[in-house]
Amino acid sequence: MSRLSQFARALSRQKALLAFIAILVLYGAYVYWRSLQDYVSTDDAYVGAHVVSIAAQVAGPAAQVFVHDNRPVRAHQRLFEIDPHPYQIAVLAARALVAQRHALLVNAEAISGRTQRMAARHFLSSQASETAQATVKADRAALAAAQAALARAKLNLSYCLVRAPTNGYLSNMRLRPGAYIQAGTPLFALIASREYWVTANFKETSLGHMVVGDRAHVHIDMYPGHMFRGKVVGISGGSGTAFSLLPPENATGNWVKVTQRVPVRVLILDPNPHWPLRIGTSADVTVFFRTHRRH
Repeated sequence: MSRLSQFARALSRQKALLAFIAILVLYGAYVYWRSLQDYVSTDDAYVGAHVVSIAAQVAGPAAQVFVHDNRPVRAHQRLFEIDPHPYQIAVLAARALVAQRHALLVNAEAISGRTQRMAARHFLSSQASETAQATVKADRAALAAAQAALARAKLNLSYCLVRAPTNGYLSNMRLRPGAYIQAGTPLFALIASREYWVTANFKETSLGHMVVGDRAHVHIDMYPGHMFRGKVVGISGGSGTAFSLLPPENATGNWVKVTQRVPVRVLILDPNPHWPLRIGTSADVTVFFRTHRRH
């Protein structure tokens, strides 16, 4: 009887152990399932930043180039200068025209004053007085136009020196002194370093709980040992294929359902000059959902 009791107790302990193990496995599976509900990840992500196309607003040969390709620049730093001499001459000519128009106006006003006094004494006709006043108005308009031309000439002269609109890095910069520059023609790019983001293409099935403001972790392939903090700042209103040049046409007999991907912009909150970012490079992104939406 004692052997039967010992066997029963041993069997009971085994059952209890198996039950405990089963509970642990179920709990682990539950924790893993809940963790999958708390975040989503994708490796279909790429670094982006604002890219400014640098172009001159006036034409002429490049007199000086102050920067080099792939170098950092600061806002308002000199980039290059177009030969200013033709524009300096234009300013001098505009100033001479203003002086001429001003002298003509002063003379017309003096003549108009004398004409009005003589017309009041009936030494001249009223028509002569009206003609003199009209001349004054025309000379005032001519002076205003000359002043506008001077302002334009000064503005064009200021455009000869081109400065960086923001902090950043130069790219595709091949401009050299002596090269002729056409107004409005893009010359090179300035990648703004003030703000970087990652465009992460998540599966549509992963977006049910994602909203703007969710925090994120970003790992750039260039720096596998470093993690950047991020925040969701935008979720596209359509999938990537919806805005392609030739969007897919599903109204066919051989249509096959394919899970689409939706671009999500994740702002990098802690860019670091020790880990410089490069646009177009690959990244892994994990977005964590907010606690109050887990249930």
